[in-house]
Amino acid sequence: MDNNGVIYVGLGTAGTSWYKIDLKKQHKDWERIKSFPGGAREQSVSVFLNDELYVFGGVGKKNSESPLQVYSDVYKYSPVKNTWQKVDTISPVGLTGHTGVKLNETMVLITGGVNEHIFDKYFIDIAAAAADESEKNKVIYNYFNKPAKDYFFNKIVFIYNAKENTWKNAGELPDAGTAGSSSVMENNFLMLINGELKPGLRTDVIYRAMWDNDKLTWLKNSQLPPSPGEQQQEGLAGAFSGYSHGVLLVGGGANFPGAKQNYTNGKFYSHEGINKKWRDEVYGLVNGHWQYMGKMKQPLGYGVSVSYGDEVFLIGGENAK
Repeated sequence: MDNNGVIYVGLGTAGTSWYKIDLKKQHKDWERIKSFPGGAREQSVSVFLNDELYVFGGVGKKNSESPLQVYSDVYKYSPVKNTWQKVDTISPVGLTGHTGVKLNETMVLITGGVNEHIFDKYFIDIAAAAADESEKNKVIYNYFNKPAKDYFFNKIVFIYNAKENTWKNAGELPDAGTAGSSSVMENNFLMLINGELKPGLRTDVIYRAMWDNDKLTWLKNSQLPPSPGEQQQEGLAGAFSGYSHGVLLVGGGANFPGAKQNYTNGKFYSHEGINKKWRDEVYGLVNGHWQYMGKMKQPLGYGVSVSYGDEVFLIGGENAK
């Protein structure tokens, strides 16, 4: 969202299309803007810097015959000119499953994400197996049957400065790298919410940090409580998040109930045979404590959440249907 209450969304199931909607207007309608020139992709992060929309990374195919791959490129869109431009930079690591929060008008903080080389190799091997189901099943099993540390999810925190077109290493996450986390920034406090520790296995931890004097300081973390009727919180990937009336809300997302216990018991392919569960629970951080708040209208995850005033807008996403 820009500084004038206009939300921009695109890519994912929209292909290369992008749209905008002005929340200040009484009659709100989606308007199509110029299509993205970098090809269809998913899991990109976008943020407004210097009054332009920046898009970082993602995952997609170079052409219909190529396997999925992680991108490290950056594009920017000018609302005034309705034009896209490829920025003359690449991210220090490939960016897929990462999160991004705006620090100020020129800088964005980017955390997490999968390991580009391991992720790309998996899809190369899947493509090579082609119609050989036996070989494909071996590739799948070998990929998922590893401990979390062997996936080398990104632990480095990066800061991109749009004015200088430079990248900076801002330290590391306090524990393992995550993918598919949700992140929000409010009053210089960063909240990094759950995410995957490895494919199929989530964490219920919420990390908190303070951004001050050009430095990120990690504070005491917290955990989401179990869902009603469940003994433990599996953690969420692809959750929505945002602030309303001073309360941080976290809702939706997806997990694999039982995967955490399987992993604890030594089963590295922890979600084998478990159906992904799309969540509809909403949690709130009230007076420093997480609590269950209720349910969304439907299970949903991996969409876009935008805070505007005291409202949190949920846009797009997917579920089991």
